[in-house]
Amino acid sequence: MIVYGSKAVHLTSEQSQTAICPSCNTQGSLIFSVFRKHAHLFWIPLFPFGKNGVSECQHCKNVLDAKEMPEPIKRDFESLKDETKGPLWQFSGLILIVLLMIWGNYSNTENKKLNLTYLASPKKGDVYEYKIEKRSYSTLKVIGITKDSVFITQNEYEISRKSKLYKIDKPENYSDWSYGISMNDLKEMYDSGEIFDINR
Repeated sequence: MIVYGSKAVHLTSEQSQTAICPSCNTQGSLIFSVFRKHAHLFWIPLFPFGKNGVSECQHCKNVLDAKEMPEPIKRDFESLKDETKGPLWQFSGLILIVLLMIWGNYSNTENKKLNLTYLASPKKGDVYEYKIEKRSYSTLKVIGITKDSVFITQNEYEISRKSKLYKIDKPENYSDWSYGISMNDLKEMYDSGEIFDINR
C-alpha cells in the first residue's frame, strides 16, 4: 500500500500595523499566517508546490483565506508571502532520490569495472548470470580454465526475474556435463548484454 498525499506547514505569522479588518473595522488587529504545502510519500516530504495563508482578526476572530481578502489586505498578505522562504527539509525526499540515483550510477559503474576484471582473469567458481531470452534468465558456472578458454557447466533451471537468480544458483542445479568457451566469445557475450553480471 502506497501512502501519499500533501501537507501544509506553517512558515510564519506576522501582525499588520496598518491593515483594517473588513469585519469589525479595527486597525492593526490582523495577523497574517503563511503556509506552504508539500507532496509526501510514506510521510517523507518530496517537494513543495505552493504557498497560501489566512488572515485572522485578534479583535473579532474573523478568519479569511487569501481568496476572500479585500484587495488592500491581500496586497499586504502577498508581500509577506513573497518574502517568506520555506524550510529546506520540504525537499528532503527529492534530495534523497537524487542521492540514490547518484549512488546507483556509481555502483553500476564500479560493478562494470569489476565484471571486466573477472572476465579478463576468470577463476573456478565464477558464476555468469545470462539472458536466455526475453524474461528468461539462468546462470553458468566456471569449472575449469585454460590459457584462452574457460570450461563451464550450465544451470538446468531458469527464472523469469534477474533479481531472483540467487534462488536457482545452487550446486545441485548445475549439469554434470561441461563445454568450453573462448575468452573472446565470453567478452562478446558480455558486451552484447547476454551475460549481464558476474559473481565471484
